[in-house]
Amino acid sequence: MTQSKHDSRMPLLYGVYLLRSLTKQNSFYIGSTPNPYRRLRQHNGELSQGGAWRTKKKGYRPWRMVIYVHGFPSNISALQFEHAWQHAYRTRHIPVEKRRHNGKKNTGSGTTVHEKVANCRLLLGSGSFSRLGLKVTIFNRDIYDVWLTNKFQIDIPDYILLEIRVDDAIDQRLIEGGNYEQVKSFMSDIQKMEEQYTDESIETLKQQQEQHLCCICEMPLDVESDVICFCFHKECTAIYHCACWSKLIMLENPTQEMAPVLPIRGKCCQCGKVNFWNMVVRNAQTVKERCRKKDYLFTA
Repeated sequence: MTQSKHDSRMPLLYGVYLLRSLTKQNSFYIGSTPNPYRRLRQHNGELSQGGAWRTKKKGYRPWRMVIYVHGFPSNISALQFEHAWQHAYRTRHIPVEKRRHNGKKNTGSGTTVHEKVANCRLLLGSGSFSRLGLKVTIFNRDIYDVWLTNKFQIDIPDYILLEIRVDDAIDQRLIEGGNYEQVKSFMSDIQKMEEQYTDESIETLKQQQEQHLCCICEMPLDVESDVICFCFHKECTAIYHCACWSKLIMLENPTQEMAPVLPIRGKCCQCGKVNFWNMVVRNAQTVKERCRKKDYLFTA
């Protein structure tokens, strides 16, 4: 799941996480990783390499991962979000009058869970991150309650997707080592979804083997050189140039037309259902790579 130095593809699961100590409920840690399961094991000392000095302090382990923000187009944007969340007291991504902290450097992300969640919400709604198509996964009921309470009344865009993966059985007992199975299951589900989407896209190409035409501009599609978008929704066989879909989204949303940024989401030109830009483009890049490797079989 890691991204090489020269790999231009969007990372599958590079995200920013919030840990909470199971023994000291008011102690938290913010970090970033493409592999939350392995990273949690490092923080809890199960893996000798990695971890962080703050999470190694006596009496704080085990740690539980309670929030994971993902969908970043690159590891750089994830690291920027991580730094901004850690340093909410001074980050340029949150206006001074909106920051939730007491003004002290050593409490830069807020001293309470309400403040930490509030600063996360502020970043999700900021100009720098709101258009990235980010998703928020919450693994703990208490944190979900804090999110819903929204003590400081901070709104976030309706296109920020929220996934709740609460396990009451886990919440009712102290887990030695943290919520490993929750995080591992989450990672597995993300990977399966992405692989299924790509497989279905390849199958769409097979079914249209005689010719591949963009359903927007009706011009030929080159499966090995063009960035081709596929509808995410099952049983829809729409395929189109990425650039054509981008222009169509902008035309259907005039307020975004002059914005010097990429779209967030748009309707499929065939079935009319909403697709998210970053998910579609990441899949398009994967399909393109597989086609270049001839990782598909067109039958006669």
